[in-house]
Amino acid sequence: MLGVVTGVLGCLQALEVLKIAAGLGPSYSGSLLLFGALGGHFRCIRLRRRRPDCAACGERPTVTDLQDYESFCGSSATDKCRCLQLLSPEERISVVYYKRLLDSGSPHVLLDVRPPVELDLCRLPHSLHIPLKHLERRNAESLKLLGEAIREGKQGTQEGASLPIYVICKLVNDSQKAVKILQSWTDLDSLTVRDVVGGLMAWAAKIDGTFPQY
Repeated sequence: MLGVVTGVLGCLQALEVLKIAAGLGPSYSGSLLLFGALGGHFRCIRLRRRRPDCAACGERPTVTDLQDYESFCGSSATDKCRCLQLLSPEERISVVYYKRLLDSGSPHVLLDVRPPVELDLCRLPHSLHIPLKHLERRNAESLKLLGEAIREGKQGTQEGASLPIYVICKLVNDSQKAVKILQSWTDLDSLTVRDVVGGLMAWAAKIDGTFPQY
């Protein structure tokens, strides 16, 4: 199948060359053509024109060499972050375990502690979003949202049963920090708090291949 896909795109490229040679002009100049072989669909996206004042491709570019990303941004790349080990194995669950729990309909709260900018990229629809910074500051509005989610979740449990809270982030670190914060709150003594190992990237790799990775 892959050979056929490259053949289709190669024919389109050859067609563009013939049109340019014949003086007819390219059909996709300033556009990006997307081809979905599985559904047999084409999609054309219009690209923005080059900006004359662009630092990289403008008339007087100031960026002429490859940049050190970490030095430029003043922070390390997220894919190189050192994995913390703040929790014991008993305080953590795998994405496979969580998927079974989700499918069973067992009452729980899934707490997503990523920054808002990451939430705009992707999220699990049933999750409650409270950024880690809000937990660290004990933000009143965020605590109210968490309390409401806990009360709602307890309605589906037997009287006296504990409602588990599972914390998730992109990878591994922020969720562990959030678990430690929640465990320190005396008003949550009756609740079980665990983090999801590997976070949403593990969910994308092992559970849902269509889930965006970033």
